[in-house]
Amino acid sequence: LMEKIVRTIVRIDEELCNGCGLCVTPCAEGAIELVNGKARVVSDELCDGAGFCLAVCPTGALVARETASA
Repeated sequence: LMEKIVRTIVRIDEELCNGCGLCVTPCAEGAIELVNGKARVVSDELCDGAGFCLAVCPTGALVARETASA
């Protein structure tokens, strides 16, 4: 039986996102891009959960969440 691996990744609340783009640069993995004026996590696999983006968001749109993968 495969064990599930739980890891923390970042989710972006598009309602709160103002499209400022401050979170894009601190993401060393390149997991966040601006798409249609909103920040998006373009790949959950790229996100390492380090959370450097969380602290720079002026609207609190970025939140850490847990995800499980086999």
